[in-house]
Formats: sequence, C-alpha cells, structure tokens
Amino acid sequence: MKNRIPDGHWLITRACAHRGFHGDGIPENSVKAYERAIELNYPIEMDVQLTSDFTPVCFHDDNLKRMTGKDSLIWNVSYEEVSKLTLLDTQEKIITFEEFLKLVDGRVPLLIELKSQSSKNEILAKKVLELLKDYKGEYVIQSFDPRLMKYVRKLSPSVIRGQLIDGGKNPALKPFLRFVLANGLLNFMSKPDFINYSFTTLPLKKRIARGKRVLCWTIRNTQDEEKSLPYVEGYVFENITPKLK
Repeated sequence: MKNRIPDGHWLITRACAHRGFHGDGIPENSVKAYERAIELNYPIEMDVQLTSDFTPVCFHDDNLKRMTGKDSLIWNVSYEEVSKLTLLDTQEKIITFEEFLKLVDGRVPLLIELKSQSSKNEILAKKVLELLKDYKGEYVIQSFDPRLMKYVRKLSPSVIRGQLIDGGKNPALKPFLRFVLANGLLNFMSKPDFINYSFTTLPLKKRIARGKRVLCWTIRNTQDEEKSLPYVEGYVFENITPKLK
C-alpha cells in the first residue's frame, strides 16, 4: 500500500504536544493545555473515550482517580457526573470531544488517540468520525487497539491511521498478547499509515515498519530526543521545547 503521508506532512515535520501543552499547574487534556498548545503553534495529541451514556470525552486514563480523585472507571460514569469533576487542583473540567473540536477550530493539526473500550469500540469510532465529518482542520487518528482502528478504516477509509505500539511492556496484558501487539502481528486489521512506537524500545524493527512513517512517544527530555531522532520522523513530547517545530 502506498504511504499516504507525503514528505512535508505536519505529522513528520512538527512535534505534537502530549495531551496538550500541560504542566506548571495546567492539567493534561484540559482547555488550558489545548489553548497553550495552540498559542505555541504545536499540533495537539489527545485522547478520546466514552462515558457510560456514550458521550465521547477528552480523557486518558481508564480510571478517573488520578486526575479527579473519583475512583471509578470512566465508562461506568455518565457524562453529567463526569462534567462536574475537576482536574487535579484546578477548576479545569473534562470536556467533550465535540467541545474540543469547536475550541481548536482547525488552528493546529490533531493527533487523536482512541482509547480501547472493547465492546464499545465500534460505537466510539462511529461517534468520533461523525463529529469529524464536517471538521475543517487537519487530523489523523491512532490507537493501541488494532480492532478499534479496523472500524476506523472501514467506516472512513480516507482518514490517515496510526498504530500505537508499546514494545510489549504493558503488564496488564497476557504475555502472548503483549508479544502479538509488540510485533505488529494484528496490523493487518488497522492497515496503518504510520507506527507510533515507544521511544524506550527504539529502533523499530523493519519488518514491523514495512515502509511506514515511524513516530515515537513520549519524549520528555533533550537526551531522549537526541537518542530517538535517528530512528523516527516525528514524535510526541512534553516538558521540553522540541527541535521539530
């Protein structure tokens, strides 16, 4: 398959701000983090998953506790309840994906990660793609779950797709599944245009890359940036001023 990410594409010429440009009292995946990334002109990497009533919201963790103090899985809580929570020690709230798109309004490109929710994967893909249907800005979609990306591919083949790979270090998965995902053995489902790989396990094996664009996550210091640059064309960052701009 011909690669659909040409030379000069923003995904390989600009570094993406991880969960927005957060830090110094600005929580991840918050309005302030997104606004700061836009102000600094960085593409935004962010996360989307569903609440119990199938509302797509911008949030990374499965459990709400780390960011809000509420010890509950996000897909077991309604959006009405989620919307009342605040992020860390701020007044920032969890916003919907629809609100996020209106906030960004095409001002910077988006690297959208869909979080796997097993039986809800198809619903998540449908809802996100429906909201993106009339969006005028640039975006690509990625996920760790190739089954989820299979739905994206089937529902909207023209969307540029990415397969996230953690290098087989996720302790929550059984060893065999870790091996399968780390080696891209299910990538025939997602048929990705790019691989986004954990920088800790670079370089990516050629048989996994197979001519695709290679990115990495998440660069947090200049030393790791220097080590990763020979092996990748783009990356996700936080807490640094990246060399790619």
